[in-house]
Amino acid sequence: MYSKKVCISTSTVLPAAFFAAISAVALVVSFMAASYLYARSTLIPYSVLLALSFILLELMIVVYFSLLSEFCSSIFGKKKDIPVLDQVDIVQAVPAQLIDVQASPVPPDPDNMGQTQPVNEEQTEELQAPDPTSEERAISTGHESASTDVTVQKKREKFAQDRKEIMQEYIYYSLGPLLDEQDILAVWLEYEGWISSSTYQPKPRLCKWKEKVTSRDVRHLTWNIAKRMGMENGYSSETCGRFVKALFPDLCVKRDGSPCTDSYLSQNLLEEKPNDFIKIDKPEPHSIAFHFRNMEMKQAV
Repeated sequence: MYSKKVCISTSTVLPAAFFAAISAVALVVSFMAASYLYARSTLIPYSVLLALSFILLELMIVVYFSLLSEFCSSIFGKKKDIPVLDQVDIVQAVPAQLIDVQASPVPPDPDNMGQTQPVNEEQTEELQAPDPTSEERAISTGHESASTDVTVQKKREKFAQDRKEIMQEYIYYSLGPLLDEQDILAVWLEYEGWISSSTYQPKPRLCKWKEKVTSRDVRHLTWNIAKRMGMENGYSSETCGRFVKALFPDLCVKRDGSPCTDSYLSQNLLEEKPNDFIKIDKPEPHSIAFHFRNMEMKQAV
């Protein structure tokens, strides 16, 4: 801590000296005035006259003291007292704006590019933003994964619905000239159950065919659907043979009237003759579409 020093100017010493000298003169004058008044009248005690005279003179001196001080300041020059502030007073006296300027980061000096520059603590906290915790990252990843799963699920459901509509249209087109509407609907319901699950067991149907249909036609129909469902997804040749035999038992017989075996039907799915009503329809790569639209256009031409 620094000690405080007070600078006393001449403007303070001289008026005090004058005041002391005048007070001494006033005291002498008071003795003289008290003696004169007491000689004229003895009613008032001498001490009272002395005190009153001195007080009156002192009041007159105090009234004119300020005028005397201003007179002396104008002659000798008034020097303001400048206190020496200690370290605490200096800190408190510094303006807040100046403190903010000193606290701001110092711009880099081109001559000292490799040296460390002082950085404010608040600025350091802003620059070093905390990374998301593992829990926050897990939650964010979980939301993204859930959103992706929902999108994929919706796409799969839409594809399955579109594929079912294509299969239904194909069956109605293929069986339209061969069965009436009621039988076509009954056959489609069995194929619809099979499309939903490859392990579906159909009910036997004794349809009233309008033409002389053979097991090759229904084998072709079933293979064309299984090929677009994915034979690696459970719609194998054996599955097709069993499904055809269970759904059309009246067609899956030999010439002697005995039923065809499952192995025979599965091994001869692609057997084809010119007079077959339903032809083999192999899908294009990466496509489930049928070609009956193309055949309709050719017939129209």
